[in-house]
Amino acid sequence: MSRLLLLLPGDPKALDAGAKIRNAGLLRLLASDHEVDTLVFGSPPRRSTVRRAADILRSPWPDMAWRLWSPAFAARVRQQGYSAVQAEGIEMARYLSVVPREKRIYDAHNAEFLLQRRVSLTAASLAGAAYSRIQWRRLERFERTIVRNSRLSLAVSQHDANQLLALGGPGVDVRVIPNGIDAAAYPFISASQKAPGFELLFLAKMDFRPNAEALRWFLDHVFPSLPAVRLFAVGSRPPRWLVAAGQHNDRIAVTGYVDDERRYLARTHVLVLPLQTGGGSRLKALVAMASGLPIVSTRLGMEGLDVEPGVHFLPADTAAEWVASLRRLMAEPALRVGLATAGRQLIEQRYDWSALRQAVRAAYDWLP
Repeated sequence: MSRLLLLLPGDPKALDAGAKIRNAGLLRLLASDHEVDTLVFGSPPRRSTVRRAADILRSPWPDMAWRLWSPAFAARVRQQGYSAVQAEGIEMARYLSVVPREKRIYDAHNAEFLLQRRVSLTAASLAGAAYSRIQWRRLERFERTIVRNSRLSLAVSQHDANQLLALGGPGVDVRVIPNGIDAAAYPFISASQKAPGFELLFLAKMDFRPNAEALRWFLDHVFPSLPAVRLFAVGSRPPRWLVAAGQHNDRIAVTGYVDDERRYLARTHVLVLPLQTGGGSRLKALVAMASGLPIVSTRLGMEGLDVEPGVHFLPADTAAEWVASLRRLMAEPALRVGLATAGRQLIEQRYDWSALRQAVRAAYDWLP
């Protein structure tokens, strides 16, 4: 039996973020076939603006390579005896440098360079665009080095895998293990069980810039045209402007961090994903479909998922399309039922961790 060491940025038992859901599911599947240890970073160090600026100026590394860097943690990673060491996400990837190449596994939760390139093109400020442009180039170099010098890289979708293959060049090994969830952990709530009215759910980490910018666009350009609708903005670290919006508009409920998002999945009628930039695969879409919650999303918002517009979600990119799609769902309960049913079926057949077991085993078939 192979021995694996997984490097985690945080406790996988607290399933309050998409990365943690992926890490916990992978850990459970890997432990059924291998002996698995974990090394968890814990609380990230505080880095002042001055320190971040100094790191950027004195080093070619991207900002994300510094966020969870610790020489003491690196010394722990140097332990011998593991068949492979797997870094979960780009913030842990730098630690692979202290591991022999033939034992390195990089689990790319996003193609981060692509995400930053997209952000640089749509940033709301010149400063934000300049920062993202610098980080995009650095991330591109950093991720190329990681992929080229790892025995195996994992991607959450074929789209991301193609990006990493093109980045790494000939000879790199990139396998797709989609994001998954435990469908049984999310009760399917039918439309008939919902309270009267029409409530929307935006579910995301609010300090992630693409999420915050997407919600702001939605509130500015779509929400005013839906006077009978209430929005729940659920997620950690809401920006000040969003907190203020909730204080001045009783149709906007800003919850901040919640330890169990299922009560909001159960009470609301539609998940909105108005993402304008981003990458990877949307775990929040998976939990919504598992819960019977219809989705309206930009096409980018569902990128990386094996979904069909009009069957598993309603697509909307312009403000007019958003308003039309949401009004249609308000007026057509049968459409909500159809989307919810198709979504749950897709999760059970394609994105439940039990359905991904063979893909996981195939990705690690080279281990002794």
